[in-house]
Amino acid sequence: MENQDTTQLRLTDTASTESDSRPVIIIPLDLCYGSASNLVEAVRGSLARPPERVTLDLGELRAMDSSGLKPLLEGRRLCEEAGVELALSSVSECVAKVLRMSRFDQLFDIDDTAIRSKTGRARPVTHREFTDWHSCEHVADSDPSLIGTLRESVAKVAMDAGVSDEELCDIRIAVGEALTNAYKHGSPNRGRSKISVRCMSCPESLAVEVRDEGPPFDADAVDDPDPAKMRDHGMGIYLMRQAMDVVEFRSGCPGNMVRMIKWLDPGKRSGEPR
Repeated sequence: MENQDTTQLRLTDTASTESDSRPVIIIPLDLCYGSASNLVEAVRGSLARPPERVTLDLGELRAMDSSGLKPLLEGRRLCEEAGVELALSSVSECVAKVLRMSRFDQLFDIDDTAIRSKTGRARPVTHREFTDWHSCEHVADSDPSLIGTLRESVAKVAMDAGVSDEELCDIRIAVGEALTNAYKHGSPNRGRSKISVRCMSCPESLAVEVRDEGPPFDADAVDDPDPAKMRDHGMGIYLMRQAMDVVEFRSGCPGNMVRMIKWLDPGKRSGEPR
């Protein structure tokens, strides 16, 4: 096996890469709005003395939304300009799904060997969990650091409902996009405007409502993104509709509300107590 001189960089590290021929940048937890900006600087730092290859290790990455596409695209552009290969490793099925949904997967040459497969239920279902309704509701100031916290509160309800890993991935993608849009477009007074999330689940479905205080808009007037233009923005609504079974928008209630529903496959629960 070929020996590789690698340095593992986290987004908060400032270690020099001048002696590294193949630096590895480890991306922890989330690559979402408010947590993605440091990736470009990490890539730029690794190119200070151009290596043979820069690898983005996604093994610890739990969630990525369309806001995470921008630094990936920018990192790819920087490497191309420097004549350096950019590789992705330990890609989760959830991250690969975002890239496929956004139709950017071919830009990063992801093959099946780079994807970490994971199947099954996100959490075992007990008799009480399977028969009861579960719900949560949170109201928070429009702070980008809270997007991940609110998204994971919905993910917990989904896991308690016994969703599959694939369903949980879809829910995380859609809820993250809805919350990011609520912050970016539905918070006229950043830090003071409110964003609310309501989630309800039963054995057949999971429903999530995200409300903001922004001006009305027509979701149907938003065009589907064109990957040929290498744009990361404008994908939120598109990814929500790809990930969930029902996506409905209402304006002037006051502000805006998006309701998303995921039908849960009863076949994945065969043999469970009813």
